[in-house]
Amino acid sequence: MGRRNCQLTNYSMLSRKLRRTSRTNHIDKKTADIQTTLTKIESSLNALSEQVEEMEARVSANEDDIKDAHNRVDKMDKLTTQLKDKIDDLENRSRRSNLRILNIPEQAEGRDAVGFLEKFIPQILGNDNFTSHITLERAHRVGKKSDRPRPLIAKFLNFRDKEKVLRLARSRGEMTYENRKICFFPDYSADLQRRRDEFRDVKQRLREKEIEYALMYPAQLRIRHQGSIKIFSTPAEAQRYLKDLPNV
Repeated sequence: MGRRNCQLTNYSMLSRKLRRTSRTNHIDKKTADIQTTLTKIESSLNALSEQVEEMEARVSANEDDIKDAHNRVDKMDKLTTQLKDKIDDLENRSRRSNLRILNIPEQAEGRDAVGFLEKFIPQILGNDNFTSHITLERAHRVGKKSDRPRPLIAKFLNFRDKEKVLRLARSRGEMTYENRKICFFPDYSADLQRRRDEFRDVKQRLREKEIEYALMYPAQLRIRHQGSIKIFSTPAEAQRYLKDLPNV
């Protein structure tokens, strides 16, 4: 009986050991599976990290390329502006001996615009003001035909004659020809004329306040007020100046 009990005890212990061994093997297998999975995850993370680093490097390179492109575009914009300004300056220099005459009726000049204006200008400004003959290189109308007469462009052979005519026209006041008001203006490029026209409202306000001013070449407004002279490159600057003046 005692021997049998001993055998049963040994069997029971052996059975427990086998179960523990089985559980240990199972845990070891699970641990190995987890380790394998972690290894795969680590490999994936390493691969992703390498990809991210590569993408960051590409993004950085692209940002450098974009920055370089922006710098080149800025330089090209500046160069374009400089070239545009230079071309506009050259155009206005080529027009410096020109005058633009408004409101002379169409066909008044016939087929000889030069001959007509060489007689017309002294007549309307006063023959006594001209001791010598005015010579024009050429003259022609500009623009499309409409209900209003197209301007006549007169190119003077002598720049001083052009300046004299313009000065006389400004001092003479209102002039008429065939019941039309005749006006003389410098002949500027479209861009420069636009820039000068932007001062129109400021000039109107200055005239209303009886403040002395002059629009200088190419497009600067000179204001003389109470013994002080100010020069403005933009209408906004001039408007701010007028706003700050007392009683203006």
